[in-house]
Amino acid sequence: MSRMIVVLALLCSGSALCGAARAQPDAIDDELSRTPGVHLTYYDVSGSSDQAIRNAMDKSPLRPRNGDRAVDALTTWNFSWKMWKDAHGICDPSLAEVTFTADVVLPRLVGSVPLAVARDWDRYVAKLRAHEAGHAVYARSRLGDVLAAAKSRRCEDINSAVSHVLDTIREHDRLYDIETSHGLKQGAVFPQGH
Repeated sequence: MSRMIVVLALLCSGSALCGAARAQPDAIDDELSRTPGVHLTYYDVSGSSDQAIRNAMDKSPLRPRNGDRAVDALTTWNFSWKMWKDAHGICDPSLAEVTFTADVVLPRLVGSVPLAVARDWDRYVAKLRAHEAGHAVYARSRLGDVLAAAKSRRCEDINSAVSHVLDTIREHDRLYDIETSHGLKQGAVFPQGH
């Protein structure tokens, strides 16, 4: 009999059968998490209803800002480049190296919540992550263009050549946010109808 109770306790610890769900899995396997160079950070929120969670997000001092506007999530990307000298000590653009990184700040629901709230949250987070992936994946897809720009100029002209490519990525981000209303048209809204 005690064996049966232990099994039921284990079943209920992570199961929807118990009436409450774990707020959010520790690791999500999606395009955002699989993109090389992307680092995810979280700000924790809690609440027992959709509206309580929304209020916690709105009041969080860790909620990211895009300029003077508070946002639920934010992706910032960076390209860095190194120039090397050839055997004669002369800067050689053909030896340029470029690296890409992106930092994505997302909300994370902590604690147990009712099943309906967990489903709403999971749906929202999936849409929010997909929107942020749109920024990170596009920027990373331009790594080859940044490298080509770095290698195509004299060493003293590389910053201006690379800056042109970075400007096109920034413009893409701006238009992407306009087109998607910062993810709202993609369903990144919490609670739904907010």
